[in-house]
Amino acid sequence: MSRITSTVVPISTLANGAVLQLHLHEVVGSRGGPTLGLLAGVNGDQTNGVEIVRRALEAAQNHRLHGRVLALPVANPHAYQMLSRHLPIDATNLNRVFPGNQDGWMAEQLAHAVYTRFVSQCDVLLAFHSGGSFETTDYTYVFDDLPLAKALGSELLVPGPTYVGSLGVAARSDGIPLAVSELGGGQQRPAAFIAKGLRGTMNVMKHLGMREGEMVLPPTQLFATEYRALRPHHGGILLSRFGSRQLGARVARGGELGRVISPYTFEQLESIVAPYGSSILGLSRERVAHIESGNYAYMVADAGSATKV
Repeated sequence: MSRITSTVVPISTLANGAVLQLHLHEVVGSRGGPTLGLLAGVNGDQTNGVEIVRRALEAAQNHRLHGRVLALPVANPHAYQMLSRHLPIDATNLNRVFPGNQDGWMAEQLAHAVYTRFVSQCDVLLAFHSGGSFETTDYTYVFDDLPLAKALGSELLVPGPTYVGSLGVAARSDGIPLAVSELGGGQQRPAAFIAKGLRGTMNVMKHLGMREGEMVLPPTQLFATEYRALRPHHGGILLSRFGSRQLGARVARGGELGRVISPYTFEQLESIVAPYGSSILGLSRERVAHIESGNYAYMVADAGSATKV
């Protein structure tokens, strides 16, 4: 049996005397193979991925492993402390400043350390995200390597976004294959989503030849090339027709996904409808939820652009 070893990577000392540091964990197998990187906690309000990484490390050390698993469960410690999407010190989204700058803003210094001390050491990278405090997600982003993304075991796969400064763009530019899992969030059914993420991670290890066994995949997986986020133009109460248990549902064009209601006058401010002939639901809020103008309300994929993979 292999064992987990850990390394502390100091980044900076804050004005209040606290130390910003990263905790890297590693399991080295008994035989050679690739280095698989497991990353979570890039956004501090996404906690499911942290537990997926912890369980994956435990599983890796308890099975005959070919290669190495390198894990960074919390890439953004102070954001994790505050349950915040952004680094509180400079109000920056860490996933918009990769590969970072060792002489830049705090978020850039942190991104530089994450990239140089962790990402650049990986042959293959899995990044675990989810919805935040209010949204719940269930899909996988594909970045060039469709078989890798398929192995993660989501029923819905979509092309990875190309935001400037995102980890996906930086890793691709350096030729590091990656896939990004979006599982859970909003504190809805965490056990089910964590189990799905762990199963997908084990699938990836099997796909890479790092452990033996057959992959466990859903009967149908769709890769949809067209998708969009639906954001309201008014804030208030979102009365949704679809909660986390309806992720993966299909809604015909014009079908109402939810309504935004004023909490003050009770009038309907907006109706959010499905944009495609058949829209596959990948992100939703719960049946009654707070929402602000411009927030994610839903993410839907176009079933007409989807192929079975």
